[in-house]
Amino acid sequence: MARHFTHFLFAFLIASCAFAQPVITSAAVMNSASFASQGVPGAGIAQGSIFTIFGSGVGPNTMVQAGPLPLKTSLGGTSVTFTVGGQTVKAYILVALSYQVNALLPSTTPTGSGTVTVTYNNQTSAPEPVQIVSATFATYTFNSSGLGQAIATDLKYQSNSIIRTFHPGDWVILWGTGLGPIHGDDSNKPPVGNLGSPTVHVGTASVTPYYAGRSADFPGLDQIAFQIPSGVQGCYVPVAVETNGVVGNSPTIAISTSGQTCSDSILGQDLIDKLAGGGKVDFGFVQLFAIILRNQSLPTGIAAPDFGKATFSEFTPQTAGLASYGVSQGYCITGNYEPDASPGQLDAGPAISVQGLSTATLPQSFPGWGTYAAFLNNTGAQFFWSDLNYTVSGPGGAKVGAFSVADTTSIPSAYFSGMIAGQTLPRSSDLTVTWTGGDATLQNGQVTIAGVSAAASNENISWAFMCTAPLAGRSFTIPKWVLSTLPPTATGYIGIAPYPIGYIWIGQSNKPVTFQAPGLDKGILIDEFFNGYPVNFQ
Repeated sequence: MARHFTHFLFAFLIASCAFAQPVITSAAVMNSASFASQGVPGAGIAQGSIFTIFGSGVGPNTMVQAGPLPLKTSLGGTSVTFTVGGQTVKAYILVALSYQVNALLPSTTPTGSGTVTVTYNNQTSAPEPVQIVSATFATYTFNSSGLGQAIATDLKYQSNSIIRTFHPGDWVILWGTGLGPIHGDDSNKPPVGNLGSPTVHVGTASVTPYYAGRSADFPGLDQIAFQIPSGVQGCYVPVAVETNGVVGNSPTIAISTSGQTCSDSILGQDLIDKLAGGGKVDFGFVQLFAIILRNQSLPTGIAAPDFGKATFSEFTPQTAGLASYGVSQGYCITGNYEPDASPGQLDAGPAISVQGLSTATLPQSFPGWGTYAAFLNNTGAQFFWSDLNYTVSGPGGAKVGAFSVADTTSIPSAYFSGMIAGQTLPRSSDLTVTWTGGDATLQNGQVTIAGVSAAASNENISWAFMCTAPLAGRSFTIPKWVLSTLPPTATGYIGIAPYPIGYIWIGQSNKPVTFQAPGLDKGILIDEFFNGYPVNFQ
């Protein structure tokens, strides 16, 4: 199954940043596919894997990338050195630029706790802590973040997406890195053959792959080949690989029982059909979130502030894998607790306005791009309430014209049962949650269950999950493999009073409101109300 497919490797390597003294960003030595921060389970750097270092001044201002094999340990004046167990190892450099280095860790690197430094122009950074492990696999994704649609192909190397679905029984190749060390030279074409005994979790099924090893032509690039099991379907079905009891990221693949498209995307069947017919789709998605944390037994003042996000994205048949919105019913994804993993590349103006009882602004995340996000307040108090009339508007930008859309917030009525604030929840076993209430007319009769756990009191190292389930089921079991990706919950303090920096919530989105704007095929506005608790994931 191992074949040449190296162009995926460089799809996520982009750069430009000013020269600076080498500095490695804290916790930012990462698997190049998952981008999980050091300190999160599954974030160790595997022997023989491709990794990424983020920082400043770690390479030249103009990107340089490796030429023909064999790989070298210095590129454009940049080198990377690991020190583990008293041994020093040089990594092979793939790409170097001022804020990012991509490199390959030799298979002979000792496992355990160590440090890494970056040297550029004969200046060396301060050492950054790093954990070296034998294996921890992650799948590359279309949006190069570790989230959203997986880079997965059929045996003819056709990419999976919502307009080119897999079917039960089809063979799939996942592309990623981290399966473990090889016996041979990591700088050259690797030997093929199975590495370890990974398990692939697909939706609610778990399968043993037919092949799990290196691609034949590029060092560090792994392939996992398996068959789609029966009984799983949806535009956004999670796929996660477990190696040595550790789960990497959980991007999604699109599966249907027949045909080449799926039907449960927020895009709607009209836009899916347009993409499948060869057309271009411009889509806007606006979400507002309110999370009410019931903390009666804990210190006050830790309620989550309301949050808003908007993206304006363009998709073509070739980039349909970027149209990634959440997780299909009955499944869970990790790494994110909100559904939008789209690129947001259509400029809709400098900011989006939300007018409710007061006014909030969602600023443009990157100049000229179409992603907007902000807390709607910074005090922990609610910005918007149930049954509230509000308006979202934008002034228009280079790609999307002015728009205004009004809605009335839903009334939250789904609540966990049998749960209390401060409760300890497992990370090492399945967790069944139950609920009462909810509205069968909202979210296609589904509920969303999500949570997050922080490993540090400043919440900079954290991981999340999100699941959807049928409302009428009144219970849902979150799989162990999902919970195992969370770090143990740290403790925060209000004064001297402790509280857990872990949260779980349940709720529903209201009925989507469609809006129009020049430059868009369609826009969708939703708001989502959640009820939940501060908890300890341990």
